[in-house]
Amino acid sequence: MHETSFVKAEIFLQTYGDDFAQTGVRVLEIGSKSYDAQNTYQPLFPHPRFAYTGLDIEPGNNVDIVPMNTFVWPEIADCSFDLCLSASTFEHNPFFWVTFAEIARVTKPGGLALIIAPGAGHVHRYPYDCWRFYPDSWGALCSLTGMELVESYFETDKIAAANPENFWRDSAVVARKPKLSGVDLDAFHSRLQKIVSLFVDERPPSQIAPERHGKWVEAYEHFMQRKYPMTLSRMISKAIRRPSKIYRRV
Repeated sequence: MHETSFVKAEIFLQTYGDDFAQTGVRVLEIGSKSYDAQNTYQPLFPHPRFAYTGLDIEPGNNVDIVPMNTFVWPEIADCSFDLCLSASTFEHNPFFWVTFAEIARVTKPGGLALIIAPGAGHVHRYPYDCWRFYPDSWGALCSLTGMELVESYFETDKIAAANPENFWRDSAVVARKPKLSGVDLDAFHSRLQKIVSLFVDERPPSQIAPERHGKWVEAYEHFMQRKYPMTLSRMISKAIRRPSKIYRRV
C-alpha cells in the first residue's frame, strides 16, 4: 500500500467520524495481509474503539479470515460490519464486482465501504493485474449492487504532479449500504446473491496473459517501429517533453 492510500483512509475516518462514534465499531479490511514493506489500515483502528478483522486469500500477518472460496464468503454473516475497506486489491482481482457484492452483503444497513484502487500505473501482477478504475467505475458498481454512492474521487493532475508516488492516480469510492430492514433488506440481499451465484459452487479459472507475443502483435510492432523510428533526436525530444495528462474531464 502506498502512502497516499493510507492518508486517504486516515482523512476518511476524520471526516466520517460521526458514523463511528460508538465503541466496538466492527471493521473488515479486504486484502489485509501485511508484508515487510507494505502497511495495512490496521493501525488506524485501535482497540477497544474498533473491532478490526483482516481478510485475505492466504494466511499471514494481520489475517484473521481466509475464506474457503476466494470470491464468496459464507464464513461471514450478512450485516456483520460497520465499515468495510480495501486498498490496492481490486486491480488484482479478476472478478472484483463479486467482491464488491460481498462487501455490500456483509456491511450493516447504514454502514460504509471505502475502496481505493489505481486508475493508472504500470503492470504489477500479484499474481494478476487486471484492471484500472476510472470515476464511472464506482457508479456502475453501486448501480449493480444497490449501494448508495456517497463520494467518488480520481486523483487530479494537480495532486498527482505534487507527489511522484501519485503515478497510480488513485481512484476511490465511499459507498453506503441503504438503511433497509425486513422484506426490503431480504430483497437487497437476494439481488446480491444473483450477482455472486456463478461463484458460489465454483471458481471460474483465470488466465494470465502470455508474455510472448503472437504474430499479430509482432506484425503491429514491426509496422510501428518502421513508421516511427526512435531516432536520437526523437529520444531527446521525448525525454524533455512535458508529460501529457493521464485523465481529462470531458
